[in-house]
Amino acid sequence: MKIERINLFPVMIPRRTGIDNRHVIVRLDAQGDQVGWGEMSDLSHLPLYQMDLANLEGALNDLLVGRDARDLSSIEQLMERAYTVEGHKYSRSGLVRQGIDLALHDLLARRAGVPVYALLGGALRDRFKVCYPIFRMRSEAEIAPNLERIAEMAGRGFDLIRVYVGADVDVDIRFFEAFSERFGGSVRIKSIDFSNLLDWRRSLAATERYVDLADWMLIESPAPEEDYEGLAEFRRRSRWPVSEHVNHLWHGWQLLRSGCVDILNVSPYVLGGLRPCLRAIALAEAAHASVLIGTTQELNLGTAAVAHLGAVARVLDYPADNTGPELYTADVVKEPLRYEDGHLLVPDGNGLGVEVDEATLEQRRTSLVSTFGTDLVGMLDRTTAAERGDGGN
Repeated sequence: MKIERINLFPVMIPRRTGIDNRHVIVRLDAQGDQVGWGEMSDLSHLPLYQMDLANLEGALNDLLVGRDARDLSSIEQLMERAYTVEGHKYSRSGLVRQGIDLALHDLLARRAGVPVYALLGGALRDRFKVCYPIFRMRSEAEIAPNLERIAEMAGRGFDLIRVYVGADVDVDIRFFEAFSERFGGSVRIKSIDFSNLLDWRRSLAATERYVDLADWMLIESPAPEEDYEGLAEFRRRSRWPVSEHVNHLWHGWQLLRSGCVDILNVSPYVLGGLRPCLRAIALAEAAHASVLIGTTQELNLGTAAVAHLGAVARVLDYPADNTGPELYTADVVKEPLRYEDGHLLVPDGNGLGVEVDEATLEQRRTSLVSTFGTDLVGMLDRTTAAERGDGGN
């Protein structure tokens, strides 16, 4: 089944928090009028550049047209050589590989008349627990809107959140005080996420200030990226399990070998698709470590892929982060994924299990430019200047 054409569709989708995020939807056409869809998720992160999509589309066609879509291993090796590992979790090359990987899996599963999880060995579960993100706060003005957001999502069955921290510890403290007073035990915190902002000493000091105000399951990214010694030292002193994003397989091995983590945070947008994620999960299993599935807050296509990954993962010890479809105000699929009692339900339709609305896709097609300008804080914290009340400073 030869690949005949690859088309890239840049789209802009607003978040409920007020920012606009850019994604690229991938359409892969193959012989016999077969079509697969993929997603390059959430390009509105640092580093502050966007891809030349016309150039990328041409390059992908030059690279892949005429190849057999069933040759997943050889195509993956080819893509890894052309779009090499960049070594950080917002790798543009990882997103390119993700988009093609998802489209190929969708194509092959649709052709076979089965869900993607069947291609990956069969489902071990039909749902898994997820949490809703509360983004980093830099002013007290952001606390009340976030509490209202938590109340709204709790009313819809989401009783688990993760909280980005570390920009202003005093603001974090006031948030945790208000959160505990309002929600008690009705909403739990999965994790506090430092996002590699602080060195391990400052992260440890912050957790000691938070600890009497709230409780959480784990701590994420409490040291700068690839500071293996600092992360290991934090873990030795921490009362809670420690998680870090796996940027590539060697990185995951280094994290485990150096005693840095209890949990590998595994995600297709970082690693470049489903196949490398399964290898990272196998690495964790071999090391008797835990796994959670991370996110950049994908649209429905990307989240559907994560759902299939979660369905087949032999190790999945902690709740996942994949609530992107609940975070965006719109999408490009006909019917969104379903959540029930704070769980993501694994779709059981053919392929990824969601259908792209091509008319909506065309309407939302746009040029791929930065939506944040030079508001680097907004790009990091995923909030607008209006929400922060800082005028963009």
